[in-house]
Amino acid sequence: MKKEDILEMSRKENKNRDLAELDVMAQAGSIAGRVGACVCVLLSVIFLRFTKTMLFSPWIIYFSILGTTYLVKYSKIRRKSDLFLSVLFFAMGMLALGGFILRLMEAIG
Repeated sequence: MKKEDILEMSRKENKNRDLAELDVMAQAGSIAGRVGACVCVLLSVIFLRFTKTMLFSPWIIYFSILGTTYLVKYSKIRRKSDLFLSVLFFAMGMLALGGFILRLMEAIG
């Protein structure tokens, strides 16, 4: 078999996606998740320092992203731990949303 034939078969098998590119994108997503968590912590600490109240909005977004990530992962791989993490992150997002709504109600009335 020629090198070109092997590469063509690999492209067909991987639906014309480069495996190195897929690996880099997975690493980038992982790093982006960590950076997102750090940004949420930083914003929350700054907000808490100056206002003496908790900032919930970035956490709603962050936990929604994580929940969706693990839900998609579960739908592709069917690993129960991914489903558990998805439910956990969505629950944490709902708690943050509850805190956000309570804070809005305090501000309104």
